[in-house]
Amino acid sequence: MHTAVPDFPVSVPTMILWAVLLLIIGLAFVHFLVYLNRKGHRKIIGLTFALLLMAGTAVHVVLLARSGHTVTEGNWIQLALVSLVAGLEMFIGHTVVFDDIIAAVIFREPALMIAYLTVFVLILLFTLSMVVLIMPRRLRDRTWLILNAYKASRNRKNHIFLGLSPYSKLLAKSILQEWEGSSHKGKGEIIFVEFPSADAHHSELSIGELVSSIFGHKKELTLEEELGSEHFVLLKGHRPSGDGDNMCHAIGLDKLDKWLQNPRTSLYILNQDEQENFELLKTLARDKSVQAKGFFYTHEPDSFFSLFAHMGKRLRVLDSHYLSFMQIKLRRPEVLPVNYVDIATDKDGAPLGYVKDGLKSMIVGFGESGQEALRYLLEFGSFIGKDLEAAPSSITVYDDNLEKNRGHFLHLAPALTGDKRLRWRAETAGTDAFWEQYDAMLDEGLRYMVIAMDKGNRNVSLAIHLLQRAAQKGMDLRKMIILVRIWRSDPNIEELINYYNRAYAPKDVRVIRIFGRMETIWKPDVISGRSLKQTAIRFSEAFQAASGNGESWDERRVRLSKPGGNPLAKQQELMRRQAMEIGRALFAPTLLRFAAKNLKDAAKDIPSAYSQETAWHYPGDKDTYTRLEYLAAAEHLHWMSQLEVNGYQDGPDDELLLTHTNMIPYKEITDPVLRHMCWIGVKTALTLE
Repeated sequence: MHTAVPDFPVSVPTMILWAVLLLIIGLAFVHFLVYLNRKGHRKIIGLTFALLLMAGTAVHVVLLARSGHTVTEGNWIQLALVSLVAGLEMFIGHTVVFDDIIAAVIFREPALMIAYLTVFVLILLFTLSMVVLIMPRRLRDRTWLILNAYKASRNRKNHIFLGLSPYSKLLAKSILQEWEGSSHKGKGEIIFVEFPSADAHHSELSIGELVSSIFGHKKELTLEEELGSEHFVLLKGHRPSGDGDNMCHAIGLDKLDKWLQNPRTSLYILNQDEQENFELLKTLARDKSVQAKGFFYTHEPDSFFSLFAHMGKRLRVLDSHYLSFMQIKLRRPEVLPVNYVDIATDKDGAPLGYVKDGLKSMIVGFGESGQEALRYLLEFGSFIGKDLEAAPSSITVYDDNLEKNRGHFLHLAPALTGDKRLRWRAETAGTDAFWEQYDAMLDEGLRYMVIAMDKGNRNVSLAIHLLQRAAQKGMDLRKMIILVRIWRSDPNIEELINYYNRAYAPKDVRVIRIFGRMETIWKPDVISGRSLKQTAIRFSEAFQAASGNGESWDERRVRLSKPGGNPLAKQQELMRRQAMEIGRALFAPTLLRFAAKNLKDAAKDIPSAYSQETAWHYPGDKDTYTRLEYLAAAEHLHWMSQLEVNGYQDGPDDELLLTHTNMIPYKEITDPVLRHMCWIGVKTALTLE
């Protein structure tokens, strides 16, 4: 029996207004859904999905109960089931609700028609939320790239990671923490491009993928937990073959080109798979349209030198072993070797500018980390003695595979072949022969130890035994340090080290210190060097101005980067000059440690430019002049050591052969101009604000 529902007049304008309102609500919901999907709020989308289903079903139940179009005789269970079917029939065209809308029109019930139309819109939105939930990743990626193309503007600092690796996650986490701790606008985007694994053959539309999509993307949620933030985008590309000329096309994300053409974008290739990095790098080298600054991870940079030279300033090479010691230079002045030598002082305790004895040090493990440790100690552990020559120091290197690793290192730094400072030992750490030699080195004054074997736990165990042995021999632990290389934070290891430091070392003295943790070395400032760059630029430009050369850091960079000539020589020259300038800035704290306040003030009176009349005249007292002479010799020694570990030898200036005329001891420099340049370097370091 048909029972008419009491109707009320609905005007045409009201119906039009309602339809427009529904359209606005629908568009707003679509925008809201896209926003939720962009931010990774999969659970909220699922909740919205459920609420729309319940709302649509509930409204439909009420309408069916009041309508005479469907005979249900007041059976609420039947009504609920019919309404649920109406909600679930989104996959086959919403036929039930659509039939009710037609019936409302036939029976001239405009109010019911609008009500059913509202239910129909709810079900459409419900359908859309389902589509977004099960949308294949590639489709969602391209949708996001199209909708957010405007964000690739030049005033935003974007970060794009090609590949999901522990390094990329740690660096992204550091960037996010930096952004969250700052108030500046235009923070840009964190974009990850995920590459499928080689054994992934399943379809994105498989049952497992659909279920995973509906109940939340586990990978996205896990990544959100690892980063501690939801402000990132996870795109899905494909592995490049290395044969293409366009980076975006090679990885299957053509719309990403707007970001890569932005000079403020940083592009990171930090995968642990060297071959994958190499394929990406080859494609990037051929794509001249990419303006983004590239960062490339490898622990064998020599294998890709031709590519690096070809790409020039577009690429910076990153090595986790090198970054470990860069992090020490930038952030940890308390472990610089100058803290572990005896500085000569006068009767009033003022430093004289030289050391009583050279640094005695030891390296265990001569892989990549051990070789970086040797470069670090040669560069920052070179001190001047009372005779204006290098203080007698020694570095003993232990390694199981010594011949191979030593040969590789000396091939890159031939000037160190036969260097009397270096002692090579093939004994295995922990053997009786090792401990006998260790005891003898303690008697000689061993102060500085770096443990850089393959395994972190093995490093820590050896460091503890070294500390115990030194304590048993009654060594002064206040002048001793053991740097231990570990790869990631471990509270248990850190507590163990703290326990042994407290047990054997004097109060507030830490002998064993950890370095090399990924979460500390994969940071924006360590990688970009930006915390150091401004100091280095100021130091460099002051040095150039004082020496009569007004060419700035940027002017020299432009000149060396111009087309023509030998590009390899220009690249090496640029790298060498920048390394020297940054190295001098790093060395400045060491010089300041040597210098008393009156010496710093006296440095301001050094003539700022060379002349024959003022070359060796200094208006200050003789003692201050002597101190400055020691510091000038130390500046030259540091500069020379830095070039030696980078492969330079003494000889006529030739960048291709890596030879330099001035790589001789300070006392042998006969050209007063060259000596005065060392004085200018000291002056700039001592007066640097």
